[in-house]
Amino acid sequence: MTGEFEHRHGFPPGTNQVRPADHDDQAAAHTLAQVTPTPADLVTFYESIGDLTWEDVGNGYFLDTAGDLLLRLQEYGVVDLGTDKRSHGLAIGSNGGGLIYVAGSSTR
Repeated sequence: MTGEFEHRHGFPPGTNQVRPADHDDQAAAHTLAQVTPTPADLVTFYESIGDLTWEDVGNGYFLDTAGDLLLRLQEYGVVDLGTDKRSHGLAIGSNGGGLIYVAGSSTR
């Protein structure tokens, strides 16, 4: 995925990693499931994956830890999805170029 990176940007790609979840990550994932309508697939993801950083793939892909989601939830709450303000989600990461990734329930 980063084979052309250095040629295009003039410097080598950074470290891209998927960090396995540790006990604290798994506990935070279970807490998320209890305090929010967190999608089950996201909880399952966070039981295995602590965080993901692909800083040099495209603009980058960054998925935050479940603990960071809990802190953001305490500080800012859930985000509205769509204009009807009836659907909500959790901001789970970004692409490093200004887009925010949000996970939410497909039901209303």
